[in-house]
Amino acid sequence: MRARFLDDEARGAFQKAVESIEGASAAEIVIAVRRQSGSYLHANIIVGVLVAFAGLAAMLYSDYEFGLLSILVDPFVVGLGAGALVELAPGVKRVLSPAGVRRRQVERAARATFVERGVHNTLDRSGMLLYISWLEQQVALVPDAGLARTFTPELVAAGEHRLTAAMPAGGAAVAQALVDICAPFAEAMPRRPDDVNELPDAIDDDMMATTRRKPR
Repeated sequence: MRARFLDDEARGAFQKAVESIEGASAAEIVIAVRRQSGSYLHANIIVGVLVAFAGLAAMLYSDYEFGLLSILVDPFVVGLGAGALVELAPGVKRVLSPAGVRRRQVERAARATFVERGVHNTLDRSGMLLYISWLEQQVALVPDAGLARTFTPELVAAGEHRLTAAMPAGGAAVAQALVDICAPFAEAMPRRPDDVNELPDAIDDDMMATTRRKPR
């Protein structure tokens, strides 16, 4: 499911979306897609503890007589294994993490990526980061000062809601929603004849690797 979200069709759709927006306005769009924005280790701990206690209870009340060493060690080994397996089940971390906690992690990571990718370095302060976080199933938009005059916090919030709602339909659907949301930029910040592409258009993602890949 995670791989399909950013498949070849979706990558092509995002590329076309960026070209369409930047071809009609002075806005510079940067797209970052992350597997997750926080570690949510509490989910691993919760699952591990519950499984350990369940294993201990099963051993204590079982008709089979376990050795004292097994009762002391085995539940903790099983609990550690279960906690580690949570890393393969992002849905579990999502369920065990309050919505407010997930949102704060996404917003914090989006702001850090905004600076990390140099979205604030455009001549007219016209950059905007589209930050997509897969585990949290949330989108964050971070516009620079030049766009923020038109793209108010209310419009940003509405845009994030629309983009997030499009995530279950796949990356191509999110790309189309991005084009619709950014349509006003053409009038608010029209493209100049001497406009140059100041920021890389390639998607910055870590969806298929253990480490983040940054476009050159």
